[in-house]
Amino acid sequence: MIIINRFLNRLKKRALVAGIALSLAMGSISFAMPEIMPLTEVAPGMTGKGYTIIDQSGEIKSFDVEVVGVNGSSSKLASPRILIDLSGEMIKTTGGIVSGMSGSPIYVDGKLIGAASASFNNVYLDKRVMVTPIEYMLKLWDLPDNKNQTQLPQIDLKKIREEAAKKAEEEAKKAEEEAKTKEEQKSEGETAPQKASVEDSATKSEDAVKEEKPAEKEQTDNTYITKEELEAQKEAEAPEKQGEAPKENDEQDREKAWKMVSGFSGKGVDFLSEKIPGIKLRDAANWNSNAGPATIDYNATLEPGGAVGVAQIVGDYYMGAMGTVTAVDGKRVLAFGHGNTDRGNVNYFMTGADVFSTAHGPLDGMKIGHMTSIIGRVNQDRYDGIAGILGEYPQNVPVILTVNDTDLANSQTYHSFVAYDEEVVPLLTTAMVYDSMYKTIDRAINGTAKVHFRIRTDMGEDGVIERTNMFYNGSDVGKQAVGELNEILNTICTNKDREANIYDVKVDVFIGGQRMTASILSATPDKTEVCAGDKVIFKTTLKPYRQEKITVDVPYTVPKTQLPGTLNLDLHGGGLINVAKLLLAQQAGDASLEEDQSVKTEAKIKEMLKTACNNDIVVEPAAAPILTDEQQKAAIKEAIKQSKKLAENGNKSKVDNSKPVEAVQRTATDYVIENVIHTTLKIVEKKEKN
Repeated sequence: MIIINRFLNRLKKRALVAGIALSLAMGSISFAMPEIMPLTEVAPGMTGKGYTIIDQSGEIKSFDVEVVGVNGSSSKLASPRILIDLSGEMIKTTGGIVSGMSGSPIYVDGKLIGAASASFNNVYLDKRVMVTPIEYMLKLWDLPDNKNQTQLPQIDLKKIREEAAKKAEEEAKKAEEEAKTKEEQKSEGETAPQKASVEDSATKSEDAVKEEKPAEKEQTDNTYITKEELEAQKEAEAPEKQGEAPKENDEQDREKAWKMVSGFSGKGVDFLSEKIPGIKLRDAANWNSNAGPATIDYNATLEPGGAVGVAQIVGDYYMGAMGTVTAVDGKRVLAFGHGNTDRGNVNYFMTGADVFSTAHGPLDGMKIGHMTSIIGRVNQDRYDGIAGILGEYPQNVPVILTVNDTDLANSQTYHSFVAYDEEVVPLLTTAMVYDSMYKTIDRAINGTAKVHFRIRTDMGEDGVIERTNMFYNGSDVGKQAVGELNEILNTICTNKDREANIYDVKVDVFIGGQRMTASILSATPDKTEVCAGDKVIFKTTLKPYRQEKITVDVPYTVPKTQLPGTLNLDLHGGGLINVAKLLLAQQAGDASLEEDQSVKTEAKIKEMLKTACNNDIVVEPAAAPILTDEQQKAAIKEAIKQSKKLAENGNKSKVDNSKPVEAVQRTATDYVIENVIHTTLKIVEKKEKN
C-alpha cells in the first residue's frame, strides 16, 4: 500500500487529475479512459494543462494552456481543430511545441479535450498550436482491423546471431586453410617453365589487331539494348507530368511527424527519400533501436503524457517516429493526434521510448531519444491520430543481409524485422539491402556486385524463391543490384488472389571495385552442319575488361522443330534485350495484355526466375532478315516442301516423348557480358548429313 500511495501522490504532483483511474492487474498498472469534454463545450478563455516528457528523468511535466477558439467546426471536409496558446516554464525550455510532443494530452477543468497535434509552418517555434479533439480520436478504436491475419512464424533474434557468428568462424577457418594451400601451390609453381607466358606475349600484338574488328561491330550494332536503356526510353516517351502535386497547407505540413531512421547511412536516407515522395527523414545516429523478438516487453504499460514509438522496421535498421500518448483504456492506446503515414488500417510495431532531451532552433525543434522494446501493435494510422493495442504484436518479416567486400575481405551481417505490411515490405527491404552494401564497403557503390536472394514464402516451388545475378555499374551498382529483389517482392505483395505469407528474406552480396565485364569476340561451332535436335558446342572467345582472353564452351541444342536451311543465331549477354522482338511483342497489342491479366502470381514469378542473368551468354534465333520478293517466294516454296515431307514421314516416325528443347538457351560465366555477335548454322536433314 505504501508503494501505491507514493505512486498516486506522484501522479497528483503531475496534475493528471480525475481522468486517470488505476487498477492492479497481474502485478502491472493499467489506465482507464478519463472523462472527456465534448467539443461543443470548449470555449475561448478556458485554461488547463498539457503533459509530456522532455528529458531523461522520464518525469511527465505539465505546461499551461489557454483556449483561443475552434477552427473548422462547421466544415464537413476535415476534422475541426481547437486552437490553444502554450505557456509555462516547460515551454520556455523547449521554445514552443517540438516534434515528439504530438499527442500530448490537453486537459481543461480536469477533462480531456484532445491532443496537441500541429503548429504553423515556416514561422518561429510557435506557442499557438492546434489540438485534435479527443472525440474524433476515439473513433479510431471502433474502425475495422483486417491486418495481421497472416500466420508467420517468428524467428529468435538471439539464435540467428549465434548461428551467424558460428558460420563466420567456420568461413574464416576455411579461408585460412585455402590461403595456406594457395601459398604452397605458388611456391611450387615458381620453378615451373614459363613457356606459355612467352608464347602468349609473342602473339599479343596480333591478338590486339584481331580484337579491333569485333569492338567496331559492337559499337554499330543496335539490335540489342540493356534493360536500363529500355527503362530510360520508356521514361522519355512517357507524357510529361501536368504540373507538380499541390503543396500541403501549413497546418498539414507541421502535422506530419518526422520519420526517424537509425542504421541508415546518408545514401540509404537519400534512397528512401527518392522512393517515398514527400517523406521527411531525420537520420538520428543515436536513435538505436533495441526492439526485436528478443526485447519484447510483455508487461509494458503506457500512461497519458508518456513517450511512445511507432516503427515499420526494428533491429540493426530502424524507421519510425516518436510521439506522446494521449489516452489509454486498458490495453487500447491513442497517440500523436495526427497520422504518421496516414495509411489507415496498418500493421506496425508499437514500441516504448526514452527521451533524453529536446533541441530547437528558430523554425524547428525535436525531442532527442530512442526506441526501446516492442510493447504492442499499431493498427490505425489516420488523420486524427494513431491507435494501437498493448501486448499484441505485429506479424513481421525477418530480413538477414550479409555483404562481403571482396576488395578488403570484410563481411558484415545485418538483422532487421519489417512489420508485415504489403505496401511497404518491398521498398523497405530493398532500401536496407542497398544501404548495407554502402555501409560495408565504406566507399562509393561502383563496381561489380553478385547478389543472391532467398525468399521463403507460401509461393514458388517448395516454398522458396531464389535467384543469383551479377551487376556492374561505374557509378552506382547498388540501385541495379536491388531491382530484381524489389520486383519479386512487389509481385508477391500485389497478388490479386490472396494475401501472401513471406516467412523471411535472406540476401548475400559479394561486391568489389573491379570491373568484371567481358565482350564476346567470336563463337566457332564444333560442327559445320547439324540436324534438328543435335547439340553444338560453340568455342566462344571472351575478352574480359583489362584481362587476357579466355575461351568458354557454350552448348546449344537445335530445336527439333527447326526446318532445314540457314539458322541465324545471336550470342549475347543476358542483360541485353532484342529490340526487334520487343517491337513484335508490342505489336501484339491488347490481346497479350489481356492474357497477362489472367496469369497467376506463381506463374509470373516462375517466368521472372527463368529470365537470363547478366553474366549469362544467351544463344537464341536472330530476328529474321528482310527478304526481297523473290526470296520470300522461294522461302514459301521451301516451307511447303518441307511441310509435305514432315507430313509423309509423320506416320513412319516414332512418337517422341522427350522434353521439348527451348529455342533460347544460356550458359553462365564469371563476367557481365556486354555485347552481341551473330553467327549461323546450316541445318540439314539426317540423310543429307555427312
